[in-house]
Amino acid sequence: MKLCSTWRLLGCLGLTLIFSACKKETIEKGRIKEFNLTSAVNGGSYDIRVALPENYTPSGQYPALYVLDAKPDFDFTALECEKQAREHHREGVLVIGIGYGHNRMDDYTPTPTNIGGGGADQFIRFIETELIPRIETEFHAAASRSARAILGHSAGGLLVGHSFTNHNRLFGSYLCLSPSFWYDDAIVLRNEQVYREQNRNGKGNFFLALGELEEKMRPPFIGFRNTLQAHYPNYALQDYITPGKGHLDSKKTNIKRALTFFFENM
Repeated sequence: MKLCSTWRLLGCLGLTLIFSACKKETIEKGRIKEFNLTSAVNGGSYDIRVALPENYTPSGQYPALYVLDAKPDFDFTALECEKQAREHHREGVLVIGIGYGHNRMDDYTPTPTNIGGGGADQFIRFIETELIPRIETEFHAAASRSARAILGHSAGGLLVGHSFTNHNRLFGSYLCLSPSFWYDDAIVLRNEQVYREQNRNGKGNFFLALGELEEKMRPPFIGFRNTLQAHYPNYALQDYITPGKGHLDSKKTNIKRALTFFFENM
């Protein structure tokens, strides 16, 4: 009898450990705020999610990380920000996920082609004139370029690069993952040359990442990295290529590395 009871107890403990390990980590529900914002700039109706940092107080002034492609990437990014803020003993950040309220390829592409509509400038104008003011007013984000960061993957990475070259006044930190810099004959690299003189003396942070198997992405990725190293002396720069990974399976690894870089350079 005693032996049976012992085994039952051990079995229960084992199940408890298994369920604990499988339990999905999430941010407290009360610290996720959601609203919809219809843009007067481009007519898009964007679902916005905001993750408040731990120990958030309305009297604070918080750095803000704007995350593109919020539907697949917001939850993971927000939770990883919370973990890394603790690990680095840093103030928490507001994580703002921008959902799809308009055609994604139109919003994220800087020029019209047969696969994109070229609405990036309008989308960035929406962020600058409609979204950021609301985040700063309602959620007490710090109202400075140095306190704002943007993270994007793939076409979202293309938008991050376009923000850097054409709208450099807006963000101080750029987390650019698997960017589609091949788009329109590497338009981002050409725009960098156009705007170089007005941007090169600015300060900030730039993280570039790619999967090792992303061969199409590699040449413009290397070209943009070399340009940053050669012409932007006041930027903290880091690049990383995930071994053995492709476009999608490198994303979570590179988000983690991007956020480590971000918190180390806040």
